[in-house]
Amino acid sequence: MNYASIVRVLAFIMLILAGSAALPVFVAVVAGETDQVIALSVTAISIAVLASSVLLLTPKPKRKARPSDALAVVILWWFLAPLAAALPFVVGVADVSLLHAIHEAAACLTTSGQSVIRLEGNAWPVSLIVWRGVLHILGCLASITMAASVLAALNLGGPGIHRTVLFTLPETSFFDAVPRVAKSVLYMMTVCLIVLVGLLILAGVPFPRAVGDAVSAITTGVVDPLAMKRGILPPFPGIILAVGMVVGALGLAVWLPLKDRKPRTALFDPETMTFLVLILVFAVMVLPTGVLFGDGIAWSVSAMSTSGLALSNPSVRDSIPLPILVLPALIGGSALSAAGGVKIARLIVLARRAGQEFRQLGYRRSVLGFRFRDRELDERSVIGVWVYLVAYIVAVFMVMIGFSFMNLPFDETIRLSIGGLTNSGGLLLGHTDGLDGGATALLILSMVLGRLEILAVIPALSPSFWRG
Repeated sequence: MNYASIVRVLAFIMLILAGSAALPVFVAVVAGETDQVIALSVTAISIAVLASSVLLLTPKPKRKARPSDALAVVILWWFLAPLAAALPFVVGVADVSLLHAIHEAAACLTTSGQSVIRLEGNAWPVSLIVWRGVLHILGCLASITMAASVLAALNLGGPGIHRTVLFTLPETSFFDAVPRVAKSVLYMMTVCLIVLVGLLILAGVPFPRAVGDAVSAITTGVVDPLAMKRGILPPFPGIILAVGMVVGALGLAVWLPLKDRKPRTALFDPETMTFLVLILVFAVMVLPTGVLFGDGIAWSVSAMSTSGLALSNPSVRDSIPLPILVLPALIGGSALSAAGGVKIARLIVLARRAGQEFRQLGYRRSVLGFRFRDRELDERSVIGVWVYLVAYIVAVFMVMIGFSFMNLPFDETIRLSIGGLTNSGGLLLGHTDGLDGGATALLILSMVLGRLEILAVIPALSPSFWRG
């Protein structure tokens, strides 16, 4: 393990986190929010001083970093970043416990989005809402960059579902390639956000809400803690926001083709096609419950994106049976997006493998193969997907058992475990109030595990990983 490289890269990323507080500090100054100016400034300065000291005191690495070193950075980042990002919620909000502040930061960074902080009169400081938005953007950037570089190099998940043209394994240190991926992802995210904000404003949405909803859609989270208590958008801006949520949930699967001016490729990508079909399937599934088809489509888009941002009356979601309610979140979005879940790419691989088995029933000696994104897949790829699926199911049951020991109702254990591991705000919103310290800590852990795609954290459980 290249400890010097790991520590230096982690310190540099923390400097980025400290610098991201500049915008919320500026907003706090303009809005006259003195407590938040102090809280955000203290956070930025503290993190910057500590990270800079680490960079100055840690010697430059003498050997090349490997993908396993990058995985160590990713794991440490997802566990340490919520602790650092929680400081503004501790200092800037009266009577907020440290655990709730960490939960708030973890929910934003993992783009789960739900809030456990309750303020008198729901009077959220504007600067803290901006801080939530900044954390969503950082979390989305980190999630997609991690998938497109670290997980792609380690080939976690089997059939290379994280592979992308953005990343090639460098001959020098592994970390030399990651900034290039991050810059490309940030550029595409920024373009998507600017376009979506502009379209929403042209459709008559006020600027603050347009920005908040656009960030929520692209990052697949919920920026404004009061978003579920607002009125829904009129039909036309609602359709624009729904398209933005689809684009955010598909991530690089559509961002890269659109960047290359190939909209047809983006539309007919297997993950895009499957995502759109599943939206229709879930909308039809809820028709027997009395939900109108249009409302079913709106709920389905929100649920499949794992954001929970309401496109229709929230009462529609409450009328859907729990087994159907959790299915879209379990499937999730693209493998190269911030949406949670098992990921559509894995579902496609398993479906095609099952189809192959059925075709071979009548022709036992036939030799059949199947492809995913023009790549022939072998048995090892399918086994990798099955291993991931089994690990995911086991994780869901383990977290459910953990919540059940805390005397929570069975329905709540399902919502919290699946909602946390899939980073789905739609399942968690309104169901995190009143949790005790143990349940809150378990929910934080499940959100982080979900963002790490579970299998990524398994190597860290072995002492040999850290000695390597």
